[in-house]
Amino acid sequence: MTEQHISASDHGTPIDGPDAVYIGEWLVSLSACTLTRGDEEVKITPRSMDVLRLLSERPNSVVSPAELLEAIWRSPIATDHAVHKAVAELRGALQDKAKKPNYIKTIPKRGYKLIAPVRSVGPTEGLAEEPRRSASADGRASSRTSSGPRWIKGLAAGFVLACLVSLPLLLDGESPTTAASDDIRLAVMPFSIQDYDDENQIVAEGIRDSLVHGLSKLAHLRVMSPPRNSGYRESSDERYEDYLDHADHRLQGRVFSGDGRLRVIVQLVRQHDGVQQYSEQFDLPLTDIFSVQDEIASNVASALRIHLDEEERAQMLDWGTTNALAYQRFLRAEFYYNQFSPQDFHRAMQQYETAIELDPDFLSAYHGLATAANNLAVYSSMDTIDELYDKVLGVHREVARLDPDSEILDSLHAIKLRMQGSSHIQQEAQLRKQILSGTPPDFAVAHYALLLIGARLYDEASQLLDLVGESSPNEISPDEVWSYRYSVTPPPELIMARKNQLQQRPYHIGFLGTVAANLAFLGDFRQARVYLEQQRSVDTEGIIVHNTENTIRFLGGEIHADSEAFREALRDEPDFHYNNGALSFMVGDIDRGIEYWRQLQPVQMRRLFNMTHVSERYFPARVLESPRYRTLLEELGNGKSWQHTLIEGVMEIAGVTDIEPSPEARQAYEDDTMLLRNNLWSKEQWQEFELHKRQRIGDTLLREGISTL
Repeated sequence: MTEQHISASDHGTPIDGPDAVYIGEWLVSLSACTLTRGDEEVKITPRSMDVLRLLSERPNSVVSPAELLEAIWRSPIATDHAVHKAVAELRGALQDKAKKPNYIKTIPKRGYKLIAPVRSVGPTEGLAEEPRRSASADGRASSRTSSGPRWIKGLAAGFVLACLVSLPLLLDGESPTTAASDDIRLAVMPFSIQDYDDENQIVAEGIRDSLVHGLSKLAHLRVMSPPRNSGYRESSDERYEDYLDHADHRLQGRVFSGDGRLRVIVQLVRQHDGVQQYSEQFDLPLTDIFSVQDEIASNVASALRIHLDEEERAQMLDWGTTNALAYQRFLRAEFYYNQFSPQDFHRAMQQYETAIELDPDFLSAYHGLATAANNLAVYSSMDTIDELYDKVLGVHREVARLDPDSEILDSLHAIKLRMQGSSHIQQEAQLRKQILSGTPPDFAVAHYALLLIGARLYDEASQLLDLVGESSPNEISPDEVWSYRYSVTPPPELIMARKNQLQQRPYHIGFLGTVAANLAFLGDFRQARVYLEQQRSVDTEGIIVHNTENTIRFLGGEIHADSEAFREALRDEPDFHYNNGALSFMVGDIDRGIEYWRQLQPVQMRRLFNMTHVSERYFPARVLESPRYRTLLEELGNGKSWQHTLIEGVMEIAGVTDIEPSPEARQAYEDDTMLLRNNLWSKEQWQEFELHKRQRIGDTLLREGISTL
């Protein structure tokens, strides 16, 4: 990128209205959260887009982290690291460099400012137009989980590039060229050889060549490679003091071999004071020396990318590890986890486990592993849930051993209770106690809101969620507040909200089903089936997609009581008993519905508590008002007593939350009745809902002689 900066205040206009603007060479769509340049399109999170918007509203002015937190996060728990994280994402998307910025410049101890020109999209311009491309725009934007260097693919290429890097120094006995002031200058020293022989010397030189090749690809890193010496046994700083005089850091190492194995110790040392910043030991078999050299070089390059970047290193420490490779695996795990599909949960768990292998004291990785297992269990069969629960038990034991006072243990205990399915009374008691403490973790407030949603107490749940901020920058929360907030909205609003969230998580198995079912409810069956097929592609066990498909077919009039389609839709396997029961109640078959739900196993009760409040919207009035149905809910722990327990909980924690039960909830409590219609939607919203309900299922139910009201 060019080093010449154009002041945005001189040549740009603040973002104060248009949806699309140019920032530098990027066309920015504020609503779609995309950056476009030529054929490149990069998606960023809405929060990062908010940061970019605010910086653009104050071009070439310094905006402090405190101002960004106040304007965008609005959460007492958010810290400066949340801002650093968003800025890092923006830099990756804009292909900007912190050391040589063309877009966002860090002003030490003050904040950030946008230094790229900003201009509105002209009347003849649009999202399809290609902005002017810089000759230096040669890279693809990276996400926060893929911002590392491209790894070495072969020793031969590494050796050739290493020779190219070293050639000017070999031909010229002068001192190495001084790097630009913003570059980090790294001297890669010849490795010492402990058990000297010709073979070990070749190995040591090959590793250093591969390191030079890999490290040369890191941004803002000027690699200086002293020439090798065929008679060299031990590194001597005196021989290379000319290089070291110009270096900020030196990378040095030792090579040992014996019994067919190779041990390599690599150290990064700060030159001016000798502080060791990074050290790694590799013990590998000597069966394939090329693979050994590649693995060492790629691992070291990945680690140094983090250790030589102040912001990245600070985030690594905040997450609780000093092992850069473990941190990199952890970031990959976090990326997969946030996709919210079963396959990605599996990938996330594998990456968390690798992070733990690399750093057995990495508590955040243990917590991430348990959280991924917990969410995967929502979409899994009973056998899989049992396996996942055993994994969470192991995580709980290990964290308790490492740190008996860790706050993570509370979260792990909550996860265990959820996965047991039938422990909702214990969950409620624990969460209520945490809230009454006056300083509850956010996950306790968020999950209490989730319990309220399942008990049809939407109003109270919505108010509780307003008290919860997003997860702090260095915390994995077992509760997804961004998911819960829209669970209480009517179908038209819910569809738009979930579609927007699917732009960030296109394979979220739950959101896909929610959008599909609600589209069908509103009569758009063509689009509903598009989302259904997308959900089918990610639902590895088929349990969730079976429920979605049943709902769509019922709303479309394909399935009704005593029809062959109804009998074909039922899956007489234990994992599908909840779905079968819900469909039976939809078509008005109370006997069959009761039979299926009474067969539910404890671990399946989680679905009963999380999904029934939605399924009930499609149940006919004669089912909802049936004493047999209400008795069934009471037997299963999801009836009047449970709802009243939660109303009592809301009343008890009111001194902390300032939230009182709604008039509808209080009346049901005083009358000793059960509230079966959520208490948040307005009269107009309920009227609109009932209108769509009559349009979708009225004719079908009337054919069966069932009232829809």
